[in-house]
Amino acid sequence: MSATTTSSAAFGALRAVPEALDTLGAEALSEVARSATLAQNLAAATRLQAAHHLVEAMGRLDEATHDDKVRPRPAYARLDPADRARDHLAAAMSLTGWHAGRLVTAGVQIHTRLPLLRKAVDRGLFPEQLAIDTACRLADIPDEIIAAVESEVIGALCRDLDGGHRPSRTALDTAVDAARERHDPRAAEDAVAEAVEQRTVRFRPGRDGMTSMWAHLPSGDAEKLRRRVDAAARAACDSGHPRTRDQLRADALCALGDPNTDDIGTALHDSEDLHRSDNTGSAGTDTPPGGPPPGGPRPGASWGTDKPVRISIIDSIAQGLPNRVQFVNGAYASFDWLCEELLSGGEATVRFELIDPQPGVQDTPDAVLKYFITPALAERIRLRDGTCRHPGCTVDARDCEIDHVIAFDHLRPELGGPTAEWNLICLCRKHHREKTFGHCAYRPGPLGELTIITETGPEHRTTPHGPLAQARDRILDHRWRQHLERLFTDDGHLTNPPGAHRTHPA
Repeated sequence: MSATTTSSAAFGALRAVPEALDTLGAEALSEVARSATLAQNLAAATRLQAAHHLVEAMGRLDEATHDDKVRPRPAYARLDPADRARDHLAAAMSLTGWHAGRLVTAGVQIHTRLPLLRKAVDRGLFPEQLAIDTACRLADIPDEIIAAVESEVIGALCRDLDGGHRPSRTALDTAVDAARERHDPRAAEDAVAEAVEQRTVRFRPGRDGMTSMWAHLPSGDAEKLRRRVDAAARAACDSGHPRTRDQLRADALCALGDPNTDDIGTALHDSEDLHRSDNTGSAGTDTPPGGPPPGGPRPGASWGTDKPVRISIIDSIAQGLPNRVQFVNGAYASFDWLCEELLSGGEATVRFELIDPQPGVQDTPDAVLKYFITPALAERIRLRDGTCRHPGCTVDARDCEIDHVIAFDHLRPELGGPTAEWNLICLCRKHHREKTFGHCAYRPGPLGELTIITETGPEHRTTPHGPLAQARDRILDHRWRQHLERLFTDDGHLTNPPGAHRTHPA
């Protein structure tokens, strides 16, 4: 019989109830939910405390290993204990590097700078995500005013949570910013200046042909962009355009990146006009009215396409599967963009490269004994891995460095790690430094597998998930299905040997 855990009112002690959940009434079920929430919040408090102590343990371990007063380590070889704790937690808890980093930051802040928040977290009052968000926001507050700001913010949050209301992240940000401005207006101005340095734009392609865009911009610049997009959408909507307002706003934003469209993404030239301009245009002639500005791309060419477009075709015909067009993760927004670039008549240089999926086809005897990684081999590793290979890291392969898992021996190359496909992986700059100057051991596998043996004992194993690795998985799956077809007859009997024709008795 299953047991149900519940508690008394006001977050009392947990107790087990022998009844099944479907036999309980509304009041008891409400208590079960409250009890489970309390247990979850208390478990979160333990995780945050463990993250803090892990940072301290990493610092002690680093000092014990490299405590050389005569020859201290240079600055570039020193690793932040918080970064090392983040990498350990990302692998141990199956978190992304970003989430693990916030967990570490919150744990350190709560147990070193935020006593009021720590007391509330230890009571089980704060949900884990709210505790992490609050600690990370308060981490930016100067030490001179942190006590006053924490008292004001945590007091308000505790009153809301005691009343059954969980504040949103926007409400949290507003409360922290208002408290900081009240207690130190100059600090608030400095925070605005520092925030400008963190501006960024990110793109995440989806499998449905769409891409999500996330931007963190200065408010003034964002307002200019919003006004321009809204104005273009409003004008088109008022003129009776059939698209919806949301569609028009999206089209207006996309039109900013294409000089060959109007304000809502409608093409300014048809294909016949482009063809005539290609045939009649000559060097030294003036730009016709309405054409592209001097120095800009001609009709049919989009902004930002001056670099060659690299298209990799994974050759699977010999394995009984169709060839697939792929590109390195993060290199281009989508396959649709590549198609548009090919069909638009632009001047982008396109390079087609046929990729043999067989592992190690470029590992020649001479090349494996040289430290230099050829561009073709580097492209192959990026196609195989897809992202940084450290557990929890999502940095695209395009932005990663190629590293030897087993270090290359420059004095005697035949004794060190070869420059072969199985011994090369993608690592972002941050995790490349962790591998070089940290204390973990790294072991490669024949198909790009990577095993990380931490100094604390646990092992973490990752496999590549890039387009080339996926193609190899499809080939193996196809071979297995072919083997099963030869192994079983239509009536479900095994054949011996496989593929032999089975005669039915008369």
